[in-house]
Amino acid sequence: MAEMKYIFLEQQSVVALTFIAVLIVLLLILTVMVHMRNRKLKSMLEEQMAERRLLDKICADFTAVYYVELNTGSFEILHINDGTNAKKMNLKQCDNFNYSADQYAVQYLYEKERQEFKDWISTGHLKEQLSRKERIAYHYRSKPNPNQHEFFEAQAVKIYQDEKHFFALVGFRHIDDIMEKETTIQNQLKQALDETRLSNEIISAIAKSYCSIYRIDVQKDFFEEVSNDSEIHKLTGNRGCATEKLYQLCDTMVAPKYRPLIRPFLDVSTLSARLKTEECISTEYRMCDGSWHRMLFIVKKRDQSGNVTHVLCTVRGISDSKRREEDLNFAAEAAKREAEMKTRFLATMSHDIRTPLNGIIGMVNMGNQYADDLQMQQKIREKEMEALKYLVSLVNDVLDMNKLQSGDLKDQQLLFDLTMVLRELNQIYDERAAKKGIRYEVDWKNGTYSHIALIGNPVYLGRILSNIMDNAIKFSQSGSVITVWVKEETLDDGKVFFTFYCKDQGVGMSEDFIAHAFDMFSQENKTSRSRYEGTGLGLAITKQLVDRMGGTIELKSKVGVGTTVIVKIPFKIGTQDKNSNLSDKPVSLDDYSVAGMRALVVEDNELNMEISRCILEDSGMEVTCAADGKEAVEIFGKSAPDYFGVIYMDVMMPRMNGLDAARTIREMKRRDAMRIPIIAMSANAFAEDIINSRLAGMNVHLAKPLDAEKMIVALKQCMADNSDIKLHEDL
Repeated sequence: MAEMKYIFLEQQSVVALTFIAVLIVLLLILTVMVHMRNRKLKSMLEEQMAERRLLDKICADFTAVYYVELNTGSFEILHINDGTNAKKMNLKQCDNFNYSADQYAVQYLYEKERQEFKDWISTGHLKEQLSRKERIAYHYRSKPNPNQHEFFEAQAVKIYQDEKHFFALVGFRHIDDIMEKETTIQNQLKQALDETRLSNEIISAIAKSYCSIYRIDVQKDFFEEVSNDSEIHKLTGNRGCATEKLYQLCDTMVAPKYRPLIRPFLDVSTLSARLKTEECISTEYRMCDGSWHRMLFIVKKRDQSGNVTHVLCTVRGISDSKRREEDLNFAAEAAKREAEMKTRFLATMSHDIRTPLNGIIGMVNMGNQYADDLQMQQKIREKEMEALKYLVSLVNDVLDMNKLQSGDLKDQQLLFDLTMVLRELNQIYDERAAKKGIRYEVDWKNGTYSHIALIGNPVYLGRILSNIMDNAIKFSQSGSVITVWVKEETLDDGKVFFTFYCKDQGVGMSEDFIAHAFDMFSQENKTSRSRYEGTGLGLAITKQLVDRMGGTIELKSKVGVGTTVIVKIPFKIGTQDKNSNLSDKPVSLDDYSVAGMRALVVEDNELNMEISRCILEDSGMEVTCAADGKEAVEIFGKSAPDYFGVIYMDVMMPRMNGLDAARTIREMKRRDAMRIPIIAMSANAFAEDIINSRLAGMNVHLAKPLDAEKMIVALKQCMADNSDIKLHEDL
């Protein structure tokens, strides 16, 4: 029993020891587990602390950070700075991120940016974007916060996503300093771009002024094309050996005459030496097509020793400049010739004026010596009159030529009857030729013309033909014949050419003189001239008038045989067209009498009035005087119809001039207003003055000084024309 008791006790001891061992093992395991748990907790705490430090560090860069559950819109404020707009909002009482963002946008964003911001910050948009990306960002501008920040960046970063949850961090930071730098950089870039664009525009504009521009490396004999026209580009390409290409251009495009001069200029090997003390060198040459170019080498870069290493080669067309240069040279030569001509003009004028003046003075002295010799007095008066007429003719011609050369004349186009112009001229020159013993023949042959109502300048035409026939009579001897005739050539464009011929049997002209016959003061054998036979301006004036009318003039002459003048002038065909036969017999004015006719003489100069009245009264006319146009209108208006048979009207007068007076009379409502002859009397005898008289309603234009023959012939011509308003040049 004792043994069994011992065994039992022994077994209990083993059990106790086993229990104790198990307990110890459990304690050890528990200790290890606690230790391991503590270590894990410590590690987790350290990780959390690290994450917190990282979050704090991240939040330090942001003014506000939110932890957002994108599925529900719930959020937690992780960080928000003082001095921000969001701080002023009570966000803790709001549990919806979208609502908070909308309120922020309404209060602190400008209206034009609100909707875009709300669309981006909405949880739906963030979820959509972060499903595909780990991080997204957005820039916007708000109203300045208390810290005066207004530019911000919003960032959203995906944190965790599963089937039920989608967590993200949304942070905001101000980027004013970044924007300022970006703005500065953008402004700098914009300025650089603007400068580059301006430089390119300048280069482009400069390039347009040049046919070619090359950069040339002098040391390497290498060129690069900056700009070029297509033709030259085909020869040179974009780059290559400078000397080879320049010589190729020279041999291909430069005119052969200039190649020997240009090749040395193109020698690249000597450029550095030639540009040692110069910044540029140039030369001009002519191309095969006749155009002119200028090539210029401009220093672009030098080395430390001052030697040229790089140049610009430019080629520019200068044909226009060359033409302007030639025009200037021509103008200078023309001015020189004009100055010489003016000098000759003054010398000739001085001689031609002094000669008749000296003659008049001599005649006056002779008149004083032979005061009682009536026959001698008559000869003296005739000589004085001849000299005075020459002086008047000289002054008129000089004034006419000056008027033509000044360009002040207006080419007025009038409807006129060619037959009337020619008939009046034939009347005048038949009488003048007869006085010198010359037979004046009008050779009309088949004198029927298709067009005699023409549109043109009848005054110019009359002056041209008068000058030609004056010369024919002047340089023909008694017993010779002058023949005139006309030919017609109808065109298809409503125009007609009339060719006027005048053939005389006078002294003729040499071939050398014909070449200068239209120059001013041109006179053959003028040194041997003993009579006042002309001013030397007649043909010059004629040529100017023919040119103004678009016509041509030709001289055919032989010394001792005579001269034929051929004038061809175009006219427009008038609407009042009719056939007419020109009689070779001029109308006789002897059938018309002025005796007993009443004349109204309008003249503001007392001396001219006295001369006019004496002339008319000596012809048997009754004269009424008016001192100006206004008085003349009043006198005519108060007179009975057909009381006056003619009005002699001065043009330049006070109160109312002659032109206005004539218009006023023509407009009166009385039967004689349109048919009474009005004869202009004026010191001005330019073609423009004659036309102005015609347009004012005057019948005839007489140039002063007046004489009895002019005044009476003009009146009789008006009577012969049955008082139609016609145009007459100075008779």
